[in-house]
Amino acid sequence: MGWISPNASCPVCGAAVYFYANEHGSRVFFDELGPPWPKHPCTDNPALHATTAGGRQAPSIRDLGVARRPSDMRDRAWKAYAVKGIAIEDGRSSIALQPLNGAGRGLSWTVSRPLSLRADDIVFVRAQQMSYFDADACEPAIVEDARRAAEIARRLITERDRQHVLAAIAGRVAAGEMTPDEVAEVTVAVRAARTRGELAAAIRIRVTDLTVAPPRRGDLWLLAIAFVLMVGATSAAEGGRSFLMMLPGLLLMATAVYRLNPDLERGARVVFAVLTAVVAICPAGALGGAIQVEILQR
Repeated sequence: MGWISPNASCPVCGAAVYFYANEHGSRVFFDELGPPWPKHPCTDNPALHATTAGGRQAPSIRDLGVARRPSDMRDRAWKAYAVKGIAIEDGRSSIALQPLNGAGRGLSWTVSRPLSLRADDIVFVRAQQMSYFDADACEPAIVEDARRAAEIARRLITERDRQHVLAAIAGRVAAGEMTPDEVAEVTVAVRAARTRGELAAAIRIRVTDLTVAPPRRGDLWLLAIAFVLMVGATSAAEGGRSFLMMLPGLLLMATAVYRLNPDLERGARVVFAVLTAVVAICPAGALGGAIQVEILQR
């Protein structure tokens, strides 16, 4: 598949660039499409005129070509899509996205406000965030998938999550990015937060940018040991004895899964832990049976 061809030439050096402009006369030139949106160094002067390809004011899927490939200037974690359609209802934007080559499954996005996008515009998606060029503001912007963000915002946080965020704040203070007064205000809000949404609001970031405390290493080891015990039980016994010998591994696995999901309500954590342990019987039993067959053949 080709990539989006540059739609303009730099008026200073003549290099192929990507040119955006809006109806208010603002314009900007980029060396590469997509995050981190590297600006072309020759064209910091917004009064410069660009020679555009086909008279277009922004790159789109119509500029698809083989003349240029994405360079290392672009963050490859962001995948490019074209806007297939956009509908605005009740102040929300429903956006249908398709791969640039038109093949494969597209994405459906909901954003909690109207966006200055049109059909065939190019956007970039990473996890639950979308980066695009805001024609009204004449600068790149990032928005969240409103449905996914709302789901994340409802998740509970633990004291470890609060301490993790407070440690990050302490690092910002050491770097001179926050004043003591700002830290005091944010710390109070962080300690009062119960959900990820409240925690993100306390430190003034998008909820999809929030990083909570990583899983304890001991819980991951407990999960691994539980699976090994289950495999060992099924490879050493048959029939009902296999299940009875598997019980310690099942209990350990349920405990590990329970501990690894502190953002769920207690009842949901118990159900999820039990279901995960039960479902794990199939792969553990299959692997244990394969080991037993190999032993018998030898």
